[in-house]
Amino acid sequence: MPGLLGKRKSRAEEDPEAVAKAQELLRKHFEAQFKPIDLAPLPRRAIESEDEEDESSEEGSDVNSGEGDEWDGISGDEDGTESEGDESDDEPHVVQVVDYSNDSSAADGKMSKQELKVYLSSRPPDPTRKSSSSKPKPSKKSTDDSFPEDSAELLANDLALQRLIAESHILSEAGANPSHWQSSHAATTGTNTRAFATGRIAKKTTDMRIQALGAKESILTQQKMPMNMRKGIVKHQEEKEKKRRQEARENGIVLEREVKKKKTVRKRRERPVDLPAVGRMRGAELRISAKEAAAIAREVRGPQGRGKRRR
Repeated sequence: MPGLLGKRKSRAEEDPEAVAKAQELLRKHFEAQFKPIDLAPLPRRAIESEDEEDESSEEGSDVNSGEGDEWDGISGDEDGTESEGDESDDEPHVVQVVDYSNDSSAADGKMSKQELKVYLSSRPPDPTRKSSSSKPKPSKKSTDDSFPEDSAELLANDLALQRLIAESHILSEAGANPSHWQSSHAATTGTNTRAFATGRIAKKTTDMRIQALGAKESILTQQKMPMNMRKGIVKHQEEKEKKRRQEARENGIVLEREVKKKKTVRKRRERPVDLPAVGRMRGAELRISAKEAAAIAREVRGPQGRGKRRR
């Protein structure tokens, strides 16, 4: 029957004197081949103590296999190596920094137009001619470097001034411009004292800006409403605009040019080929009016009142 797992066979006891003799014979054989080694022979007590320590360590490992070994400390050699490592760590470590933000290789390897022309030509290059390194020519600086003509700040100011001129009549009605001739009267009107007046003004100005960008219709116009209400709203707007222009003309104020809307004329649609020339079709029925019937009868009878025929 096989032995139980986890158990080890007992180690055969060795005679320390025999081990010492064997070591002595091996040393003599080694000294015969090589240079003698000056080593003091180990005493028997030291050999016996080492054997006893080995046997005790093996027994302890068999009994306490799950327990870890005790820490015996750090030897002198290890202390020396660690001290050397600490000395090496104390030395300053230089970090190498590589900058890839500026691609100097692409700028250096690019050929100028003159060099490219010489390279592509069939003639051999002239060694006496110096390579013309194309340096960027200094651009002509404007007279006023702080405010060039196409600066973004000036363009933004121009756009704001144009919008202010176009929307001045809306702002003056709201009393935003105290120097305007309409501001004193407009500030006391009921349209500006009611709630959300500023929101209505912003809505009007937004509508004007959208129309300036090319919108076909205003966002304030209502698409579907009764005809009489639409006519009243249009009439009120026309009277208001007419009154504004008349007051400005009397006070010597120059307003924007009036843009007249073109009246859309409905063109007569072309009739299909299969429709009859006389009357109108209603389903499968052709309806002819009395006027059309009289015209047809007149064409059949011919002209009248032109005199009698001669025989």
